[in-house]
Amino acid sequence: MRIFIWTRVKKCSENYHSQGGVVVFADTEERARELANSQEGCNILPEEQPDDIRSVLGGDETVYIMPDAGCC
Repeated sequence: MRIFIWTRVKKCSENYHSQGGVVVFADTEERARELANSQEGCNILPEEQPDDIRSVLGGDETVYIMPDAGCC
């Protein structure tokens, strides 16, 4: 299992400030993108590459969406 971290994507939620970070636990980057983009409002573009990838032992597939709080 690996952790794929995008610290800043253009659209990770339907919030007013739609940018933010995405963390996905998956076996491959392809699966990580699939899981992330299946979340409502999230759209990691093909040109948006993960900022970090780490290996971990065990665990289940998981997605964490962290929208930008913006200036408000």
